[in-house]
Amino acid sequence: MADTAKDASQASTEEQKPASPPWGDDFDAERAWTLVQNLRTEKEDLKGEVATLKQKSQELEAGESDGLKELRTRAEAAETRAAKAEHELTLAKVLRDFPALEGFEDLLTGDDEEAVRAKAERLAAIGGGKKPEGDPAPGQEEQKLGEEQEEQKQEQSGLPAKPEPDLSLTPGHGGDDKVPFDPAAIAQAARAASTF
Repeated sequence: MADTAKDASQASTEEQKPASPPWGDDFDAERAWTLVQNLRTEKEDLKGEVATLKQKSQELEAGESDGLKELRTRAEAAETRAAKAEHELTLAKVLRDFPALEGFEDLLTGDDEEAVRAKAERLAAIGGGKKPEGDPAPGQEEQKLGEEQEEQKQEQSGLPAKPEPDLSLTPGHGGDDKVPFDPAAIAQAARAASTF
């Protein structure tokens, strides 16, 4: 019981003391209100600055990405030009060794000189290399073969495949001129006809 009496006496002493405010004894309400207003204003200003900086940051990132895109495009174009120049150089080297393949550059494709050279060798083997000058050109040989085949067809069918031109006709003439032109004979014939 003694303990409860002590607890009761302590509780009564605490009630007797006035409670001190948690902000201390030197609290000034006007000064606190001004400080709160200033902090709120500062907070709004900082929010505005943050928004502005975010916008600038996004603009810079967009600008950098546009710049990067442009640089990438330019780099790709330079790589394409370099690859094309390298291929043209490779073609020039190969065509120096295989001059008969001039005009067939589009058939000589490959990633490196070895591939292009292998294709050039295959094409040269198909073409049989250079022909001696006495031999007819490939187009003329095919034309002769075509004419021979047409003659064989004509003999078999009995119908002419192609009409033969009449070489006696010349421009400005109507056909064979059997009588030679003699103006003196024509004048004599005209005089004789007028006397009757």
